[in-house]
Amino acid sequence: MPDLQEVLGALQQRTVGWFSRALAAGWNAFVPFIPSLMATAALLVLIAVAGIAIRIRRDRVFHGATLHSIDIMDGTQFEEFLAMLFVHLGYRVQHVGMSHDFGADLLLTSPRQRIVVQAKRYAGNVGIGAVQEALGAVHYYRGTRGMVVASSDFTESARELAARSGVELWDRGRLAAAMARTASRDRGIGRKPAYNRREE
Repeated sequence: MPDLQEVLGALQQRTVGWFSRALAAGWNAFVPFIPSLMATAALLVLIAVAGIAIRIRRDRVFHGATLHSIDIMDGTQFEEFLAMLFVHLGYRVQHVGMSHDFGADLLLTSPRQRIVVQAKRYAGNVGIGAVQEALGAVHYYRGTRGMVVASSDFTESARELAARSGVELWDRGRLAAAMARTASRDRGIGRKPAYNRREE
């Protein structure tokens, strides 16, 4: 009858041999994927670095913005600037502006609101059409209210329709005040949402 110690020793040798073969087989199967995994990791690092660089650039553009620099922006740049502005004001921002945006350029969300924003980078006064677009966009995007932000001013008819329909208008002065508000907040410690808590 074989000794128990011999049986255990033989079993241990077989286990070690099986484990070694399995480990070698697993490693051999894994080795061909190493170059592609390294390439994928390098690509992810590049994407992350590019994203950080873009955010830093946008942040510099935002913090260096003046009304004069806004005046030389195109429509898309103005939308991107407003997106950064509203982020600094404490909103979550979705940029939806495109050729078929159904009247909205930005969607702002706070705990209780979904605000539809129409951005107008105009040299002249913004007319009633922008308010009508905002009203349509509120219904399409199921917003709680609409807003038109302009780099200039509004016509009387635009102001009248906005007052009757509850669309909020931000003219050049209101925009400058919001920019100053975010600048003063960024100099402080501990950023908090800048929207009115009653507006949540």
